[in-house]
Amino acid sequence: MYSSRRHVVRDGQVHRFNLLDGGDALSYAAVLDSWENDESFRSFFLMLLKEVPFSAYRWETPPVTSHNRDQPFEFATVRDPRLEVAPDPSPFAAHLAEAEANVAVFKNLGGDADLVAPCPQGPETAYGHLASFAREAPASQNHTLWQTVAQVMKRRIGDRPIWLSTAGGGVAWLHVRLDIRPKYYQHRPYADRA
Repeated sequence: MYSSRRHVVRDGQVHRFNLLDGGDALSYAAVLDSWENDESFRSFFLMLLKEVPFSAYRWETPPVTSHNRDQPFEFATVRDPRLEVAPDPSPFAAHLAEAEANVAVFKNLGGDADLVAPCPQGPETAYGHLASFAREAPASQNHTLWQTVAQVMKRRIGDRPIWLSTAGGGVAWLHVRLDIRPKYYQHRPYADRA
């Protein structure tokens, strides 16, 4: 049975989560496997994202490598009302149009980060940031997003740290970012790890 531990920090502006299975901490590797293969785990995880008490937030994890992927997984949600703007898919339009599924995978403009973004399928308001996506987008698309994130992340993990997060300050369309640096991180304890 899946459960979580929530730690509220920074005067309530950050909620940090640890994920458990039967009381034991889940490793980063186990979470990736579960995102990819376990519908009940994804449903549990999506419930956590829906229940975060912020109307908009950034989602961030510590960096992972092939050397630390067996350490306990954690993530933080960082309240960010600046993300509450009208969604705009136009910067990603070509990538979204070329997607073979309801989720697109493509490189950022600099070519050093992979982005995973949902294609528009539900109400447009669902696609501005992770909070609205988890709450408003079709459940099947939520599941596909996290399955895809797991697959791309498994291919990227190696000796060099990879930071997995969402931001959205530059493009008002949800995209999960797999980056070699914590470019847009707000939760300093994760950004400062390497």
